[in-house]
Amino acid sequence: MKVVSIVLILLGLTHAVESQGQVYLKSEYISSSSFKDEENMKTGGSGDMFKVNGGFSLPLSFKEDENNRLTMWALSLDAVYAKYNNKHIPTFMHPDNIINTTLSISYIRPIGRKWSMLAVLGGGVYSNPSRIKAKSILGSGGIVFIYHLLDNLDAGIGVGISNSYGVPLGMPMAYLNWRIDGKYEVKVEMLEAAEVSAAVAFNDWFKLRLIGFEVDGMSAVMEVDGKSKIFGSVSMKSGLQADFRISKSSSIQLTGGGLWYRNACVINRSIKDYFKWFAREFDPSFQPSMYFQLGYKWGF
Repeated sequence: MKVVSIVLILLGLTHAVESQGQVYLKSEYISSSSFKDEENMKTGGSGDMFKVNGGFSLPLSFKEDENNRLTMWALSLDAVYAKYNNKHIPTFMHPDNIINTTLSISYIRPIGRKWSMLAVLGGGVYSNPSRIKAKSILGSGGIVFIYHLLDNLDAGIGVGISNSYGVPLGMPMAYLNWRIDGKYEVKVEMLEAAEVSAAVAFNDWFKLRLIGFEVDGMSAVMEVDGKSKIFGSVSMKSGLQADFRISKSSSIQLTGGGLWYRNACVINRSIKDYFKWFAREFDPSFQPSMYFQLGYKWGF
């Protein structure tokens, strides 16, 4: 899970590089489960979560070359609010609520017949909404070089920079996007999060998707005993999603399934403590639970 956490920290700004604009709104509930500490022992604590998030991506300019490769500037905004109903878990180990907002601008362009470059820069507020300070503003950015293996398969590698741990920290970034479209769909992507899924379209208005693997997360800057710390939580889940298209450009998604992993790490905002974190065998985490999600998307 350490690697997954790093990926989410560095890829949180890497929005989908599509020429179509999109607006989305989602709400999610994760049922209550027991909490274990960093020794992997139950503490008697438990908690559930309710989350609402929304945002948009807006192409500012784009064009395609003779190889159908995009040159594009795009602006995106994402906002997430999570409310945690924790019992017998102190707030210095897990905040009661979190807000994450990210405004980012991205630029993609071909740099050859088979290569493209993607650069992203952005920042936002990551905090308990009642305790927002200057330190709550985090910035990050990155550059990825993408190789177009096939018409529907892209892979890339690059570097990302984030000030989540105080001074800017650079780490490797990975990029993967593979899609099969039609009546039967397959999607494997590592962009703003990670997802592996397959779907079947029964008609133009109804699609059933099996989400085999999906990872996302949240973070917040905290102050504990006068020290600046960073809280991070990564969730790993799978489920079944019913997608109802209500017009040519909008759809509603109903999803339910199992959440297999949800950790809750609090680390000092220093490079030294960041690497000390890797020496721990276990992270404080919740036991598996159920999740339910309602979403809406509108493309333009």
